[in-house]
Amino acid sequence: MKKLIFIVIDGGADTPNPKINGKTAFEAANIPNVDFLARNGKNGIMQILPIPPESDEAVISLLGYNVFKVYTGRGPLEAIGGGVPFKEGDLALRCNFATVENGNVVNVRAGAISQMEAKELEKSILERVKLTNADFEFKSTAGYRGVLVIKSKEKLSSNITNTHPGYMLHLLDVYWSRGGEIKSVPLSGAVKKSSLKLQKCEPLDNSKSAATSARLVNEFIEKSRKVLENHPINKRRIAQGKPPANIILVRDAGTRFPKLYNLSKTFNTRWACFVDMPVERGIAQLSGMDIIPIPPPSENAKRDMEIRVLSLLKNYNLYDAFYIHLKGPDVFSHLGDIEGKVKSIETIDKYFIRPLLKNVDLMNTIIVVTCDHTTSTSKGVHTEDPVPVTIFGAGLPDSVSKFSEKDCKKGSLGLISSRSLMGYLMKLIK
Repeated sequence: MKKLIFIVIDGGADTPNPKINGKTAFEAANIPNVDFLARNGKNGIMQILPIPPESDEAVISLLGYNVFKVYTGRGPLEAIGGGVPFKEGDLALRCNFATVENGNVVNVRAGAISQMEAKELEKSILERVKLTNADFEFKSTAGYRGVLVIKSKEKLSSNITNTHPGYMLHLLDVYWSRGGEIKSVPLSGAVKKSSLKLQKCEPLDNSKSAATSARLVNEFIEKSRKVLENHPINKRRIAQGKPPANIILVRDAGTRFPKLYNLSKTFNTRWACFVDMPVERGIAQLSGMDIIPIPPPSENAKRDMEIRVLSLLKNYNLYDAFYIHLKGPDVFSHLGDIEGKVKSIETIDKYFIRPLLKNVDLMNTIIVVTCDHTTSTSKGVHTEDPVPVTIFGAGLPDSVSKFSEKDCKKGSLGLISSRSLMGYLMKLIK
């Protein structure tokens, strides 16, 4: 059996940016090592989903699952990956510390809030907030990110709206029954021009469970807001000219685990993963991967990449397949920083891909490089545009010599679906 190294560059794909003469970040970047893989591999472009995918939806699809049948909301994945107790029937939601002024959300990430600050705010919320006839767990997980799990003796429902103004739920009809009943799955998507007005959580149906869930979410937000507005950390941030973390926004509620089959058992392969965010850890855990512990991303991207490739090489002989999710480019995309995105991609190429290629048996290794979604630096959001994909070790190479959206489109793989990728890779490594 050959080894599989499945590398996902988070948000690396882009749309043409006028600031760099209509090029994408991959086209502008100096990435000789990824280009080596493209030049000696098979290439194509891959449609992740028919709507702009969020990270959890994209990763689930990349791993071969039918997201329209298994997806149950981001909240449970964040809870599992964040180490927050969750059982089916609880209500889990992804959270942001954010900044609100005069009823408008002015910063959905509360500026550059540190993990230490977020943990202090978490502690105060846990000590001082009590819900009516319900309990909750709240945890700050990474920077401005957090997860909320509400537990109640009353039935709870995920059929409620987001309060995060930057994300809306798309109810996609995925199949119909003989009786004419339409079945839908709610997938979250970024709003290109979101309303800044602070929203309340609303039920999406007339059920008592949805009404109860919306009421409890709003109660948590209102009570935690009172704690946050008067907190010493936020007073200090304001004095320093920083946006206060004075509100918690929620999105992507869920009450059930997604039904993900075990990759290791299904394909008789030992899987390990290197991921940074709780949502990715949650998916990996539910899909049967071993999670290799690595420190969170820091301001030293070079060092981050060195740590990750060294950890991979250290564990190389223990597993058959590795899923590696590399952060960096997506952050610059949302900020509209095309220069920063190009540099981030070059750092991945130089300090992760290059030492990887020097230290693995290329004759007996399948290496995949792709992205989880396109994040446009021009628009600052995820888009539904296909992402480039290269597969090294898949047989005779095609004529592609550069890893980019435009070049990979000319490759022998053509346009493929993300759901078809995993089955193809499993055949290659056998």
